[in-house]
Amino acid sequence: MPIAKPPAEPRLSESDVQAYADGMLDPKRAASVATYLKSRPDEADRVAFYGRLNWQMQNTFHEAGSEEAQPAPVPVRRLSRRSLRAMLVVAVVTLAVAAAAIFAFDISDSALDNASMMALEQAVAAQEMASGAIGYESSVKALASAPDLSSVGFHPVARREMSVGPFASATEFVYRNRGGEAAVLLVAPGLFAQPQQQWKAHRVGASRLLAWTAGGNRYVLAGRAKTRGLMLAADLMTRS
Repeated sequence: MPIAKPPAEPRLSESDVQAYADGMLDPKRAASVATYLKSRPDEADRVAFYGRLNWQMQNTFHEAGSEEAQPAPVPVRRLSRRSLRAMLVVAVVTLAVAAAAIFAFDISDSALDNASMMALEQAVAAQEMASGAIGYESSVKALASAPDLSSVGFHPVARREMSVGPFASATEFVYRNRGGEAAVLLVAPGLFAQPQQQWKAHRVGASRLLAWTAGGNRYVLAGRAKTRGLMLAADLMTRS
C-alpha cells in the first residue's frame, strides 16, 4: 500500500494574516491557522505584531475620543494594515490640498504685475470699452464700486474680473483721463501681504506700475509713464 502523505500545511497569505489578526476568519479556518502558527514561530510573531498594532491604534483613538464623550460599549472592529494605510493617505492628501489652497491665495508680485501690464495693453488697444467687450462691463451699476478719481481727472469706463492665480482673482477698473489716456487699477486680495500705505513705483518699458497694500487688499495702478495724473491718482487713493 502507498504511504499516505501528511496533509500539507496551510499556506498563509497576507490577507490571511490580516484577517486572523483582525479576528475575521471563519472558525474552521482560524483553527487551522492557529495549529499552523504553533509550528511556525516566525509566522506567529508576524501575526502577533499585527494584533499589537491594531490594539495600539484602537487604544489611541479611544483615549482621544473619551475626553469629549463616552460612547456606548459596542463591538469594535480592529483596523487592518490596509485600512491604516488608506487613512494615512487620505490625511496626507487632505493636508496637501489645504496647504496648496492657502498658498494659492498668496499672489506673487510678478503675477500681479504681469496681470496689470496685460490689462493695460488691452485697455490702450481698445477704442471703446463697450459692455461685454473682452469680458468688460461699463454699466453704472458695474462701475459704482470704482474708486472716485475724478478730482485728478480720471473717470472709470469699464470693469471686469480677471484671474491672477489658480484660486485668486482681481477686480480690474479701466480709467481714462481728459486726454483719453488709459490707466488700469487692479485690486486683489492681500491675505499675507504686509500693509504698505505709501505707493512704490517701477518702470516696465514705456509703462509705470504704482503698487501698495491697504485694508487687506493689494493695489496696482498701471499706465504709460507719460500719462497725465497717474501719480496724483495713486496719491489720492493712498491718502484716503
